[in-house]
Amino acid sequence: MTVAVIVDSSSCITKEVAEAYHLRVVPLHLIWGKKEYADWIDLTPAEFYSRLRTEKDVWPTTSGSVQGEFLKVFEELRGKFDGVVAVTLSPDTPSAGYRSAIMAKDMTEGFPIEVVDSHSTTTALGLVATAAAKAATAGSSLEEVVKAAQSVIPKMNLFFNVGSITYFLKGGRITESEVGSKEDSYVITTKEGKITPIEKYATREEARRRLRELVKEKARKETPLHAAVFHAAAREEAEEFKKGIASQYNCAELWIGEASPVVAIHLSPDSLGVAFYNE
Repeated sequence: MTVAVIVDSSSCITKEVAEAYHLRVVPLHLIWGKKEYADWIDLTPAEFYSRLRTEKDVWPTTSGSVQGEFLKVFEELRGKFDGVVAVTLSPDTPSAGYRSAIMAKDMTEGFPIEVVDSHSTTTALGLVATAAAKAATAGSSLEEVVKAAQSVIPKMNLFFNVGSITYFLKGGRITESEVGSKEDSYVITTKEGKITPIEKYATREEARRRLRELVKEKARKETPLHAAVFHAAAREEAEEFKKGIASQYNCAELWIGEASPVVAIHLSPDSLGVAFYNE
């Protein structure tokens, strides 16, 4: 049985990573003014931040429905594969990747499709998808590919630090009651799909140091580690973070993802994070 694995663009999976793991990335959408944009296709991260500096009066938002994008991909894969596993952003986030995939599945008759809720976002979602993709490449059945994805979700760790918490506040992903001063720097994770600040520091440097400490606390050296660093306009720091992980752990998987425009709405420039799990 041949199974295709698709993932939505909030996974921070770049073209190179998608090709390496034989993944199809479905673009989520954002709305800016009166126009809707497909993630990575109509707008790149560099274009997003450049426009954000000049258009401060209208803040972009995510689109609540992209079932058409999922439906298009499902139909393209029909006849080429025996089934599809779609790994998506948590349904607890307003971007609605999961709900859109479910709606598209219901509209696609006579073609086996399973939708997996990653319970997370960014590269944590990406790592769930690569686990599924490896199983699919090995010739696993549809049910086995789903199990491969679901098996890593309870093991997943995700921690990140944003350049400025104000982006999350503007988008409503975090409320002001959840944070103290906007000048503080926060370590953030996801809990049951919800973006949640867990620690705060006086400076970004302290928060970034804490990210590295959390990897040391949570990651084990006796078993292979799957990890993916992600960033928003902080490539050099992401490369250094990746090098540090590679030097200390037996990495079965280690890559860098860049925040797409849909994710960048909430992650300010200079954001950095990491997702990881042990086998």
